[in-house]
Amino acid sequence: MNHFIIFWVALVASLWLSFTMTMLEGMSPTHEVVESGKRWAILVAGSKDYLNYRHQADICHAYQILKNGGLKDENIIVFMYDDIAFHPENPRPGIIINKPNGPNVYEGVPKDYTGDDVNIHNFYGVISGNRSAIHGGSGKVVESGPNDFIFIYYSDHGAPGMLEMPTGHPVMANQFLDVLKRKHVANGYKKMVIYIEACEAGSMFEGLLPNNMNIYVTTASNATESSYGGYCPFPEALPPQDIICLGDIYSISWMEDSEENDLRKETLKQQYETVRRRTLIGDGDIDHSSHVMQYGDTKLNNDILFTYIGAGSTNVIENSNLTTTLVPITLVDQRDARLLYLKLKLEKAQDGSNEKLEVQKELEAEIAHREHVDKSIDLIVKLLFEKEKSSTLMTNVPPKGQPVVNDWDCYMTIMNTYESHCGALSSYGRKYLRAFANMCNAGISEQQMVAAASQVCPKENEIALNVV
Repeated sequence: MNHFIIFWVALVASLWLSFTMTMLEGMSPTHEVVESGKRWAILVAGSKDYLNYRHQADICHAYQILKNGGLKDENIIVFMYDDIAFHPENPRPGIIINKPNGPNVYEGVPKDYTGDDVNIHNFYGVISGNRSAIHGGSGKVVESGPNDFIFIYYSDHGAPGMLEMPTGHPVMANQFLDVLKRKHVANGYKKMVIYIEACEAGSMFEGLLPNNMNIYVTTASNATESSYGGYCPFPEALPPQDIICLGDIYSISWMEDSEENDLRKETLKQQYETVRRRTLIGDGDIDHSSHVMQYGDTKLNNDILFTYIGAGSTNVIENSNLTTTLVPITLVDQRDARLLYLKLKLEKAQDGSNEKLEVQKELEAEIAHREHVDKSIDLIVKLLFEKEKSSTLMTNVPPKGQPVVNDWDCYMTIMNTYESHCGALSSYGRKYLRAFANMCNAGISEQQMVAAASQVCPKENEIALNVV
């Protein structure tokens, strides 16, 4: 009851604040002429496996909005592993939904880069418009020019300065920013908008993205916190056959807002405020929510959404209003989604079946993996630092406006050293990457990390803890 009251009080306060800010700003939307250029879009689901259903569902939903908005398939490039629509666990074979009882968002989605072709090399090549860098897939790239507008939407797991990929190396913030800077220097776009759904998504841009590149970014979370899956499986929240989250709160917020409003009038700033409020309020428990952030060139705030994602005749739902969108929904920390999935799968499996035994083993392995990562990183930090410093090293955050790490090569080396000695971190374990970044910022060398990791994770004690 208290959470219910808190939710509605926070909602009313947020609506009043938003209205007041809009009146005070007194700014009119910027109606950009796009007829002289093209709209381009890159949609990336950076995960695989059925338990990560929500990321591919987000991307498929985004495609439908862009397609309805008038973008052509030749200008929409989709990265998705494509392993969930016909997955044996999908209760709706061939169908993907992004909300309870929602429409099929999988229909018609281009299969540009699927399976192992979803990797950083193809992603960077697509952004750059460099066909020679592409291996596999449809070969489509963003062949944009100085009058064109680019929209990039990425939904995935994240960590400090990192976005995951289903295969190969992750997207590192410094490399991603280098690609964007080269695109800018090449005069390869007029303006660009980037939406990122991931934990610690703000760390991809904090202290890294200049404000003079005509790139506007919003992220599901700031540089230090988790983001949250939405429409997750709890009693009365989803049909009983669903044991996964159908979407992510930031993602479903911007997409449902896009479907409920006239995108020829709504500005980037207006959508940011709507998404920020809904993501913060979440299911009413503001202690378990994230802070949507803005980065880059905020002068683009008054650009209309139509400029980037188009607008279809069916964008506006009759008699829709803000309060119908901002309903409480069940959220789960992205890093706990796998644990929830396995627990619900175990409950659903028939007693005494081989399936139940296998799921029980998976769940026990996941719990053991988490305990291993927690303990091993704690011990490594204590070996490398004095007791007083070790506790702050795990969570120390650089001043606002500074990147998560100063030496990116060191960061990757420390991470690889840990994994080579102690096993894969997984999406859960990558929450500790801030500690690795702080090791580099404190001057820890590769040799010191090797010595500590070897002591904490001797080869003879290694077990199958490479849960990914």
